[in-house]
Amino acid sequence: MIKAPLRTASIACLVIWAAVWLLFLVMRVSPLDIRTIPGIGMIMLGALGVALLAPIVAAVLAGAALVRQPRVRLNWLTLGCAIAAFFGQGFLFLITRWM
Repeated sequence: MIKAPLRTASIACLVIWAAVWLLFLVMRVSPLDIRTIPGIGMIMLGALGVALLAPIVAAVLAGAALVRQPRVRLNWLTLGCAIAAFFGQGFLFLITRWM
């Protein structure tokens, strides 16, 4: 089995996570109110689910890539970024008052 696709999939999960959070940030500062769009609630709930699960999936994939190639520094960096994203997201949820 080729070892690079695990790392690539982990990086893709982190990119998707960042894109969803940037989408949420842009919607927060935008004057456009998307709540008037029919059916947007389920889409946004799905996006929130993706944002919550993406760092976990990225950490698992990076850990699998690290087990297969422990000496590759990019695997360690990817795992570190996935763990940082997970804890950063957890911290963000803990300090916000909207939950």
